[in-house]
Amino acid sequence: MKTIKEKKKECQRLRKSARTRRVIQRKPSSEPVCRLCLQEPGDPEKLGEFLQKDNLSVHYFCLILSSKLPQRGQSNRGFHGFLPEDIKKEAARASRKICFVCKKKGAAISCQKDHCVRNFHLPCGQERGCLSQFFGEYKSFCGKHRPTQDIQQGKLREENCVLCCEDLSQASVENIQSPCCSQTIYHRKCIQKYAHTSAKHFFKCPQCNNREEFPQEMLRMGIHIPDRDAAWELEPGAFSELYQRYQHCDAPTCLYEQGRDSFEEEGKWCLVLCATCGSHGTHRDCSFLRCNGKKWECEECSPSASATDYVPENSNDLPCCSSMFHPQGQFCRDSSLGENPGPSWNDWPRPYPESSGGRRSHSWQSKGVKIPKSCKKSQ
Repeated sequence: MKTIKEKKKECQRLRKSARTRRVIQRKPSSEPVCRLCLQEPGDPEKLGEFLQKDNLSVHYFCLILSSKLPQRGQSNRGFHGFLPEDIKKEAARASRKICFVCKKKGAAISCQKDHCVRNFHLPCGQERGCLSQFFGEYKSFCGKHRPTQDIQQGKLREENCVLCCEDLSQASVENIQSPCCSQTIYHRKCIQKYAHTSAKHFFKCPQCNNREEFPQEMLRMGIHIPDRDAAWELEPGAFSELYQRYQHCDAPTCLYEQGRDSFEEEGKWCLVLCATCGSHGTHRDCSFLRCNGKKWECEECSPSASATDYVPENSNDLPCCSSMFHPQGQFCRDSSLGENPGPSWNDWPRPYPESSGGRRSHSWQSKGVKIPKSCKKSQ
């Protein structure tokens, strides 16, 4: 028989070995954790960007939603203006607060409803239906005091999420109703992903393109809308093709010996682009442009050949158009002939149409207008 003293020693030995086993089984985290919520990086759409600097790691959303964390620095200091010493003080304060969800310490976010004493970690609160607003004072609320919408339960069975086309049969706080299109309901995760992609300047109602009521209601319901360019504009080389200059001679007969894809910076083999569309080009000598001519229009952008005639530059007659005749029978307007090439047909008084009373229409000769032979029309 063991004495009472021996039994106590054995119990102490077993307890010590049990504690040792628990320490051995506890694997250290391979990734850094947030100083404010004690969680790993996670989903950026839910927790924000994971920021690391000087052995200090925090989620961006934990920074802006912490109840007592001031932003005392400029945007280029610390973590977007949140100084490291202030973050450490906030973490020390949160270490005395217990999360009402996981019952662990380190809850830096408090419900902003009066007389509510609930505190929670950001990831824990999102799992339990808590809501945080990303505007104004960046308030957070527990699931009992969060903002709500008056969504009619009967219409949920007839609606699908417009963004993912999945069923909305279950009434849930994860559904959000559009303020401008009252019959449209979305999944919260779908709207958040849409806002994260389109960002502030392109975020609008997917149904009616409303840019006023829709973003305001989504902000009230806890949707984070980043203040940046859209995701497709931030991709590397997204608009690289816009910076490429057209480098091809489109003249019917290219006279340059080195070919259509070669040109010189100056001189008669300089490549001149269309002044209207910029999508066509020609060597200056291939289209018989002036030596100092820098403006030219392609066949698609210039007036049609049937509406214009060629007039030599040294003609004393009044030119009727500002076009040049191309050797191949095509017309390409040379915009370098002057800013005011002279009046066109539309600038002259129109003849009166013949009426039923037999009134004669005025002729051009009756107005005393001198018309060149090349511009006379057959009667």
